[in-house]
Amino acid sequence: MKRGTKLKKYALQQFDYHVWANRQVCEHLQKLSDEVYRKQIVSVFPTIYDTIVHIYVIDRGWLTFLTEGGVSELSEEYFENLKNTIEIIVAETNGKRIEELGQMQDELAASFRSFIEQHEDIEAVYPSGTFNARCVDYIQHMVNHGTYHRGNVTAMLRQLGHPGIPTDYAFYLYNLSHL
Repeated sequence: MKRGTKLKKYALQQFDYHVWANRQVCEHLQKLSDEVYRKQIVSVFPTIYDTIVHIYVIDRGWLTFLTEGGVSELSEEYFENLKNTIEIIVAETNGKRIEELGQMQDELAASFRSFIEQHEDIEAVYPSGTFNARCVDYIQHMVNHGTYHRGNVTAMLRQLGHPGIPTDYAFYLYNLSHL
């Protein structure tokens, strides 16, 4: 098996883990009342819901970044456009129940997975201003970002007196081996 094929398989497995973990959290939150995941608390984000929206917004941003081939210049105009785009995406989530946000995540995941599957060179380098990294590196970063914020959700749930749900990579691998 060629190196690029192995890396694509790795990127897909990491991405599938990210999708699985997001689903685990959304399904867990669906068992709780809206009041729990929308309750204002002092934490990284004002609410658990805001944290899930953040993961979704960033995932959408990475898909856009990758499909557009990166960004050659990080100008003031770029950051203003980015801010406006984030506001639009956040507005699309307003008033949605966690089930609807989970569906939005699933639809995004299908598009993102298709991008990875169809990508010819997972090692292609994408510019980000003066910084360059491979496509597979950005995907790994997105997965790590999601892991970090799912951990925030668990901490926030515990702060509110509710248990979290295991989403560690080892749980994903265990789940895969028992299908």
